[in-house]
Amino acid sequence: MSEVRVDEPLGWVTARFEKGAISPIAFRWKAREFRVTSVNARWVDRSVRPIRHGFSVSAASGEVIELEYREGDPVWYVTAIVT
Repeated sequence: MSEVRVDEPLGWVTARFEKGAISPIAFRWKAREFRVTSVNARWVDRSVRPIRHGFSVSAASGEVIELEYREGDPVWYVTAIVT
């Protein structure tokens, strides 16, 4: 497996903010829409401002994608694709 690093904004994201947890559900990157089938890992980087919430998700298409939400920023980012 290899990881391709990117740092691109997402077109839109549907996420659930519930009981202090964030769960991405679906998103659009470039011209493709992805449905999240599972959240594999989550982490929080408090060493930077704004605080960043990271997610490794599996998409229905079979891809594993890393997403990032930066507190206070209305835009989510795709940060890596695992192939």
